[in-house]
Amino acid sequence: MKLVEISIRKRVTLSMIYLIIIGFALFSFSQLKIDLFPDIDFPVVGIITQYSGVGPEDMENLVARPIEEAVSATKNVKKVTSQVSQGVCITLLQFDWGTDIDQAENDVRKRIDLVRDYLPDEASEPLTFAFDPSMMPINFILINSPNMGPAELRQLAEDRVEPLLERVEGVATVETQGGLQRQINIKLDPIRMAAHHLTPVDVVRAIRAAGGLFPAGSIETGTTNFNLHIASEFHSLEQLKKVLLKSERGVPLLLKDVAIVEDGFKELRSDVRINYNQGVYMRVFKQSDANTVQACRNVQKAVAEIKDLLPRDVELRIVYDQSDYILRSVGNLGNTAILAFIIAFAVIYFFLRNLRGSIIMGLAIPISVVATFAVMMLANLTLNIISMAGLALAIGMLVDNSIVVLENIYRHRELGYDRPQAANLGASEVGMAITASTLTTIGVFLPVLFVPGIAGELFNDMVVTITFSLFASLIIALTLVPMLSARILKIETEMTKIRLVRFKNWVNRFLENLTKRYQSLLHWALQHKGLVISLTAVLFFVSLTLILFIGGEFLPKSDQG
Repeated sequence: MKLVEISIRKRVTLSMIYLIIIGFALFSFSQLKIDLFPDIDFPVVGIITQYSGVGPEDMENLVARPIEEAVSATKNVKKVTSQVSQGVCITLLQFDWGTDIDQAENDVRKRIDLVRDYLPDEASEPLTFAFDPSMMPINFILINSPNMGPAELRQLAEDRVEPLLERVEGVATVETQGGLQRQINIKLDPIRMAAHHLTPVDVVRAIRAAGGLFPAGSIETGTTNFNLHIASEFHSLEQLKKVLLKSERGVPLLLKDVAIVEDGFKELRSDVRINYNQGVYMRVFKQSDANTVQACRNVQKAVAEIKDLLPRDVELRIVYDQSDYILRSVGNLGNTAILAFIIAFAVIYFFLRNLRGSIIMGLAIPISVVATFAVMMLANLTLNIISMAGLALAIGMLVDNSIVVLENIYRHRELGYDRPQAANLGASEVGMAITASTLTTIGVFLPVLFVPGIAGELFNDMVVTITFSLFASLIIALTLVPMLSARILKIETEMTKIRLVRFKNWVNRFLENLTKRYQSLLHWALQHKGLVISLTAVLFFVSLTLILFIGGEFLPKSDQG
């Protein structure tokens, strides 16, 4: 085989090529992002519309149906559903897998614009968003102080902590929950309202008319153009109390005549307790293209710096960090891969009983894995439990090609050939066989890339890692293994055999006993062909019936501790 011959003759060039590959792969590994799952674009677009004070039935007729009729004609829409509740309508559009979700979101917005004038004037502008798993918070941060009330804690979080956290690299937004939030409350007197023939809607309209900013034209000079507006915003409670509702027989009816206006707080619909005391917690959301682990690390550094800017009695603490579970999960898979490598090396040495040969094959595993990191970076993949599982799964298959090549080279050395000849003949004889075997294995995994739906999206990373690592192991078996064998592989001397004689004798006895047991079992099976075939058929059909009792779910259960 020409490739094998060139690898043996140009060993310096080949060594430099592998050093370059390893260097670039290690650099790629340092640049890889770490996440829990692969980056999956779910083909779902949501629309949220609010209409305060309106019941579910009216929300369905006035908001949900017009929106559904408008967006149902969008290209590639598979399913449209709406959920309505008191004052809120959520419409979800499910598209076919493979749809460009950004373009689909723009198409949905255009169709909503066509029916915007048919929606109630008091309804909010429909908010359109593409579903993104990164919308889940990556951190929960608690704020507590024994000397501050819930209103002060809320104000401290919103005015001082939120702006600093939103500047952190990788953070999209921060939401504050808990505490008391300031609000101007208007408590209407129903008896006085009825006496003056007023409704809450009349009060709302009067406040809006009196408190908005209205353009008042412009003043032009020779060099400057001034825009004018009526400054009618409320700056005090007294101004709000004097809002004119209507005039009755020339007597003005003011807001304070039918309502109590107070500077208070929003109604509490939930409560945050920290060690039985009222507190505040903040939810941190990352940017959609940001790395979760790096964003969490940046938040940790920012929290440590923000603590120095707050009063001493204020406790600022991260109680949930998504990166902890991600690092533990990926770390466990990494440890599994390392353990698999160690066991594979031990098994190889057990059967070969040649240290140099075992070292040659031991190099094939890490180089194949490391080379895969470069492809992962170029393919914009992340280190997650799926891609790491692919690497861990591939480790057991990476040594197959090298074992076949090395064993054949070793056989030619025992036949009396020198190292270069044995390496060339041994690798060339089995080159086509291991190529066909590797391509067959790759052919099993590669079609998963073309599987539609969530399965194809989820296992794309695993397929890429397994496929390229197997391809790398094939190239290594045809180039690096023959080159190293031509340099360092040697037949054991008599002194070496004396030192290993006990170990060899024990292994030989074990393999001989194993072979004898297998021969006897095989002889019995050949003498009872009908029984063996019947037992096999029964086991096969019994296994099929067990499928009915096996449950199914999208992802396995996990415990985040």
